[in-house]
Amino acid sequence: MGNGKHFSIRKNITERIVMICPNCKSEMPDDATFCTRCWNVVPTPVEPVKRRDVDGVIEKYVSMLSLPLVLKIDTHLRFDEKQINTVEMLKEKVKEAEERFGEGAGGFKAHIILGITAFNSKHYDDAVEHFNIAIKLEPERKEGHHNKGIALYSLGKYDEAAECFDKSIKIDPIHTMGWYSKAMALIYSNKLHEGIKCYEKAVEIDPELKKTKFSV
Repeated sequence: MGNGKHFSIRKNITERIVMICPNCKSEMPDDATFCTRCWNVVPTPVEPVKRRDVDGVIEKYVSMLSLPLVLKIDTHLRFDEKQINTVEMLKEKVKEAEERFGEGAGGFKAHIILGITAFNSKHYDDAVEHFNIAIKLEPERKEGHHNKGIALYSLGKYDEAAECFDKSIKIDPIHTMGWYSKAMALIYSNKLHEGIKCYEKAVEIDPELKKTKFSV
C-alpha cells in the first residue's frame, strides 16, 4: 500500500471538486478512499483531543492522590505502589496537555501536586519550577508561594524563601505554617530577633504550635 499521505483538494476547470493524490498527483473523485493509480490510501480522520477530556483525567489523578496542598519544612510523604503509579500517570498526562495546549494547561492543582512529589524526592529545583507555574496560574492563592518558599528553604536560599512566605502571609494573614516557616527562614538568615517575632505570631494564631520542637 502507499504511504498514507493526506490527499489535497482543488477545483478543476469545470468547478468539480477533486482529490489530488500527494504520491502520484493524479486526480480522483472527492469521495475516493484510495488512489486507483498508485494505491495511496486516504487516512481515516482522527478525532481531535478535547481539552475538557484531558482536564478530566488530570483531575481524576489529582483526586486519587489525595495529597495536602501545603508543604511543611519537615514534610516527608510515604507513597504506596498505587500512588507512585498514579504520580507517573499524572506526569504523563500533564506533559501531554502542555504539549498540546501550552504551559500551565495541566492546571494549578496538578502542578502543586507534582511540585510536592518532586520535593518529597528531594528534587527541589524541579519543585520550584512546578510551583512557579502554579503561581502564574493562580497568583492569588497562598499554596504556590508557600510551597516555593519551602523548596527554596531546602535549597538553603533562606532570604528568597522568606520573601515567598511574606507573599503567602499577605494572602492569608492567619496562615500558621506561613509565619512558622518564615520564622525558620529568618533565623537561618541570622535574623534571630525578626524570626522569633514571626514564631510568636504563629503561636498566637495556633497555641498548639508550642508543642512543636523549635530549634536552630
